Formats: sequence, C-alpha cells, structure tokens
Amino acid sequence: MSGNGSKSKVGAVMVVGGGISGMQAALDLANSGFKVYIVEENPSIGGRMAQLDKTFPTNDCSMCMISPKLIEVSKHLNIEIISYADVESVEGEEGNFTVSVKKRPRYVNQSICTGCGLCYTNCPVKFQAYIETEETAKR
Repeated sequence: MSGNGSKSKVGAVMVVGGGISGMQAALDLANSGFKVYIVEENPSIGGRMAQLDKTFPTNDCSMCMISPKLIEVSKHLNIEIISYADVESVEGEEGNFTVSVKKRPRYVNQSICTGCGLCYTNCPVKFQAYIETEETAKR
C-alpha cells in the first residue's frame, strides 16, 4: 500500500474479449501502467464491429472507427493479445488470480510466417467461414 491508501500497481490484468469494449478497457488499463493480457476466442480481435459495414445511428464506417484502436492495441507495449484461445479456469481471490488459458492450434508456424499467403493458397483443408459471406468455404 502506498501512503495515500491506494494499492500500488503490481501484477497484470486480463481482459476477456477483444471487441471494441475489451480493447478500450485494455488501453485504459495499459495506459494506467498495468500489463494487460487480452484473451480472445476468435482468430483476431475486433469483435462484431470489425464485421460491420456501418454503425447505427450515425451510419459511420465501422472500420474507420475501429482501425485506429486496433493499431493502438497491437502496438501498445503493455498489451499482449492472446487470440484463438479460451479461458479454462480462474482460481484465487481478489487481487491474486491464477488463470489457465488454452490456445487453439493455428497450424502455421508464427515464428517464420511472413504473411505472404502461400500457406493459404496451398492448404488442402477447407472449413466453414467465420464470417458468413458469399464465399463460405475457407482454407
């Protein structure tokens, strides 16, 4: 405890869900000095807003609004994104939790991935698309 009665910032914070609210919460906490882990069940953060064309009621471009936040979260030194993962268990008490997170396999070696897309074009496996579009079968 510090002299003014507040606890010092020790440890880390986990935000479950990488939608627009989760990203904002993570940014607020990270900017306050906490190490933040975002755990997202989908392959990427952004949530439903990343899938929308426009927002109600202003009809603003969704990606125009969310892109700066996506960039800020991905570049923030105090934020680590754990995508395509599930929270398996939470144990402990207020201020002292232990969380088990299970990452799902991506089948791509991320340490050597250059983002060229060759693995996508050469992949023999197809599955149902995460976002329903005209092209529903994805690799």
